[in-house]
Parts: sequence; structure tokens; C-alpha cells
Amino acid sequence: MRNKEYFSTSKVLLLLLLSLLLINFLLISGCSPFSNLLFGASGSIEVTTYPSGAKIFLNDQDTGHVTPYTITNLTKSTYEIKVVLGDISYTKTVIVYSGNTTNIYIELVPKLYKIVAQPSYMNLKEGESRAIDSITAIYLNYGSEEIVPSACSFSSDSNHATVSSNGIVTGILDGSATITVSYTDAGITKTNTVSVYVGVIQISPPVSNPIIYRAFCVGVGDYINFGPGPGGDLESPPYNVGRMMDVFQQCKFGEDEVKFSSISTLKDFSATKAAILNKISSSFSAADNNDVSYFYFSGHGLEDSGNYYICPTDVLLTSTENNINVDELEATLSAIPGTKVVILGSCFSGGFIGKGNIQKLVSKEEMISFNDEIINVFSQAQSKELLTTNQYKVLTSCHSSQSSYETILPHPIDGDPFAWFDAVLCEGCGYNTYSHPYFADNDTNNQVSLGEAYSYIESELELLDQDVQVYPTGSDFTIVEY
Repeated sequence: MRNKEYFSTSKVLLLLLLSLLLINFLLISGCSPFSNLLFGASGSIEVTTYPSGAKIFLNDQDTGHVTPYTITNLTKSTYEIKVVLGDISYTKTVIVYSGNTTNIYIELVPKLYKIVAQPSYMNLKEGESRAIDSITAIYLNYGSEEIVPSACSFSSDSNHATVSSNGIVTGILDGSATITVSYTDAGITKTNTVSVYVGVIQISPPVSNPIIYRAFCVGVGDYINFGPGPGGDLESPPYNVGRMMDVFQQCKFGEDEVKFSSISTLKDFSATKAAILNKISSSFSAADNNDVSYFYFSGHGLEDSGNYYICPTDVLLTSTENNINVDELEATLSAIPGTKVVILGSCFSGGFIGKGNIQKLVSKEEMISFNDEIINVFSQAQSKELLTTNQYKVLTSCHSSQSSYETILPHPIDGDPFAWFDAVLCEGCGYNTYSHPYFADNDTNNQVSLGEAYSYIESELELLDQDVQVYPTGSDFTIVEY
């Protein structure tokens, strides 16, 4: 019996010795540590803030460290990072991958986005003076603030008008001048201009310029860093673009039956963030104040900490750096003169016009009243550069907290996959390979207004948990004519 026990103990000791030799071999030979073989390589999160010195919390637990700091030895998982600096805090959810470092950079102070001087235009007589009425600083995610003139600097580009250090503009000689207002905050300088004409303006008869229509359509179904399945690649966006192009190609505006002068597209892997923003600028570079420019996007949408994005093909898994947010889209589109028609077929797209999730209201009148109230609140707060000025006509596929649904069922006309919002919009605006009926043209005047398109889509999608949104409400602006 004892011999048997001794033999068993010897076998255990031998196995332990062999295990230690194996571990030692792995370490000496440069192979992965033994723990990695069992559990996988650990990852880390590098947390940086501006300014530095913010407390770092991991899954609501104080790490005892302040920024900048790298949290190491984290298994592959999703983590919640919160940074706190004084009374300012910010929370972000990130994914950690084995053997990789996830980087987080958070700005905890207001970042100057632009300044706005009012009025933007003055007409003065020689010797007449007028003060710049107001100067407003607008900050990314931090609202706006009125600036006193003494905090700014001013300059004039000609001797036709001068400007004092307090923003008083004086007409000197007949002619034009541009007054530049500059303001610096936290090392960031932004400028705005006031156009000045000195003298009596001669009013000429108005010249009628033809309206030129242009369109740029984006459909992103294939994503560089995604794969197939829920939350990954999409089936319908390239086909949605094809139907939207068909609608635009059928349009004939006004008595002269003006057609779109150009319709350009980007699809799938070609639709990177840089390519989309550059194409917006180039597609509409010739537009003037009389023209109408259409931007259509079909693809993923994202909400992160109250910020809203459309997702190009090169979105990242660990940050929103390659997404296009409200501010970026607004800044790019607002550089284009004239009217912009924006159609967004993506999840959370209502966030681009400040439309949050609400319960179903009793009547259409209540819905219009509620939407107007929301727009007024956002316009006054100026917390984001929403697509809510009179130069925009906007349709979004859902509220800011809703999904936008697609289906792989065959489209009844062309047999390809489709998204519900996009398909119903096209159906209402003439997409039909046989007779092109316009179901959204409620008053049968051969025009589909923004309000008619909204009403038609809303009624057709009533059974889906997807509430189409519009800005402005009740608009009779014509988006399709035939």
C-alpha cells in the first residue's frame, strides 16, 4: 500500500517538474506567457484628456489614477470609462481587444467652433458710424456665449471704412469694405466678417436666374471593419441609391421642365469619410444662392453620448473619429450657397435635426406643435450646428433614439433588398418602372412637397417602430416635380 502511495506521489512530482520545464522553455523561447495560452493576451486602455489631471473611473470604480494614464491587463471585453475634472465629467463605452491598446481622448473644456458677428452687412453714408450689434462664440457641445467687443480684434481691408477697437464701423469713402472680427479662446482663433458698402445703393431691376438642381447620393452597405450579420454590413444601401437616382432622373421642375444638371454617387468601400466630405464640396462647388442641392445618405447611423453620426465605410471599432457628426456635415453643407435638401436613411438620424424619441401623439396637429417646439428649443440653445436653418429641407428616417429598418425581402418592382423609409419615399415620388405614379402627390398638382413626402411616409410606416422626421414641418417646398 505504501509503495503504491509513493509511486503516485512520484508521478505527481514528475508531472510538476515537466510542467515547470515547459513553462521555462516557453518563456526562454519567446512564446506567449502561459497565462496568455490559457486566457488570451490582455489589452489596455490609454486615457488622455485636455486638460490633464482628470480622475479615471473604470466601470464606475475609481482607479486611483489621473490622466494621462494607461490601464493595463484588461481582458477582451466592453468597458465604461468615466473621467472627472472638477464638476465636469464625461462617460464613454469602449471595446478592448486582446493584445491591443484602445485610445481615448476627451476634451473637458469648451472648444471654440466658430463666431458669428451681427449684422453681417452694413450700408453707411460717408461719415456715418454704426456699432457691430453682437458677437457670439459657438462651442462644440457646450452651447454659445456672447462676447464683449473689447475681447475681440477688428480690421478693415480697405480705406472705404474703418473700424475701432470696440467694433464701431465708420464710412469714409464711397465703395466696399470687409470688416474682419477675430476672437481667441484657449489658443483657438476664429474669425467672421461684416460686409460694408459706403454710399447710396442703386437698385437695379431683378435679374431672373434659372434654378440649377444637383444631387449627390451615398450608399454604404460594405464596411471595411465590419462583417456580415446584425450590426455589420448592410444589404440595401447601394440599391436604395439606385432607386433614388431613378426618382431624380424623372424630375422636371417648373414651366421649363428643368432636369438635374448632375447626379453623382459614392457606394460601399469608395464612400470613406474624406471622400464623402470632399464629394459634397466638389459636387456643389458651382452652386449659387438660387440653386438647390440634394444630399442623400443610406447606411449605418450612430449615437454616442448625445452626439449623432452617419457612418462612412471606414468607421473604426474603437472610436468615432472616422464618423461624420452633425457639426461636420453642417459645416460642409453650409459652405454651399442656396437651398439644401438633406435625406438621411440611417439609425438615430432624427438627432441631426434635434428630434428626440417621444410617445405617439393623439393628432397630427399635436405632432406639428411638438416638432416646432423642439426646433425652437434647439435653435435658441445653439448646442449643436443642427440642420435647422431656413436653408435646409430635411427628411430623416427615424427619431434620434430609433433604428432604421432594412429587409432582404425582394423589392416588389426590382427584386433587390430595400430599406423601408427609402423604399416608401421613392414609391411616393415616382419610382415605378411602368407608369411612374406619384402616390405622395396628395393634391395632384404634379409636385411632391416636403410636407407631402413626410405625410405619405409617416402613414405608410405607421406599423413600424420607426417615426420619420421632417424639418421644417408643414413645408410646401417642392422636392420632386414631374
